[in-house]
Amino acid sequence: MKRTFAFLVAMGLALTACTGGGDASTSDMTLADSGGEEAALQSPDEGGADGDFTQVDVALASDREVIRRANLQLHASNTRSAFDEITALVQTAGGFVATATVYPTASEEAQPEVTMTLRVPSDQLSATLAAIKGTADEVVSETQGAEDVTEQFIDLEARLTNLQALEVELRALLTEVREQDNADPAKLLTVFNEVSSVRGEIEQIQGQLNYLSDKTSLATVEVEITQTPSAAPLVDEPWSPAETSREAASSLVAGLQNVADWAINFAIYVLPMLVLIVGPLAVIGLFVYRRFFRRPPTDPTPAGA
Repeated sequence: MKRTFAFLVAMGLALTACTGGGDASTSDMTLADSGGEEAALQSPDEGGADGDFTQVDVALASDREVIRRANLQLHASNTRSAFDEITALVQTAGGFVATATVYPTASEEAQPEVTMTLRVPSDQLSATLAAIKGTADEVVSETQGAEDVTEQFIDLEARLTNLQALEVELRALLTEVREQDNADPAKLLTVFNEVSSVRGEIEQIQGQLNYLSDKTSLATVEVEITQTPSAAPLVDEPWSPAETSREAASSLVAGLQNVADWAINFAIYVLPMLVLIVGPLAVIGLFVYRRFFRRPPTDPTPAGA
C-alpha cells in the first residue's frame, strides 16, 4: 500500500512539473491566386527587369493541423455594397464576421473605408477568397500564411491521455485511503491535492486543445476595403457660397471683437499701469532736468552798452 501510494504521488508530481509543447513551425507566403485547394506562391523573378512573378504550386498536406490566415486589400467603387456582399458570402460559406469597422467620411459622396475580420472554414478558404475578390474593382494586395501546429496537437493529446490515466489511479487510491479504518489524514490530504492538481492540468491542456482546434478549423481573413481612386469625387465637399460668406462674416465679427477686447484691456489695465509707473518717473526726471541741467537765460545786452 505504501509503495503504491508513493509511486502514484511521485508520478503525479513528475507529470505536473512536466511542461511540453513542441515549437510550431510557421511558414508565411504571399499568394498570387488562391483558387482551389493549392496555393500559388509568388516570388520575384530575379532575371526579369519588369519585376514579373513566377508561380509555384504549393499543396497543403491534408493530414496536418494547420492554422491558416489571409489578408486582402481591395478597391471598390461602392465600399458599403462590397461590405454587404462579403458579409453574405462569409455566412454562406459557414463562417461569420468577427469584427467590422466602417469609418466616417468627409462628405456624403465619398465612400467609407471598411475593415473586417472574418472567420471562415479552412476547407472553404480558397473559394471564399476568390468570391471576396470578385466583389472588388481591384485587388491591391493579397497574402496568405500557414502555421503548422501538428506537433503541438500530438504533444498535448499525449499529455492529456497520461494525465487522465493518472487521475483514474489517484481517484482509486483516494477511495482506498478513505475506506481504511484508521485513515491517515495526511495521506488523504496529499492524495486529494494530487487529484486536484492533475484535474487542473487536464482542464488547462483541454483548453489549449480547444483553442488550437478553433484556430485550425476556422481560418482568419483580414479585409480592408477602400474606394477606387478613379471613383472618388474630385471635390470632397460641394462648394457653397452662402456657407463661405457666413464663415467670412463670422471671422470679421471675431476680428472686431478681438480689437474691441484689446482696446478695453488697454484703457482699463495698460493705461492706468503706465500712468502709475511712468508718471512719477517723468516728474522726477523733469525736476532733475530743471534743477541741474537747465541753463539760465543769457543777457542779450552788449558788453559796451
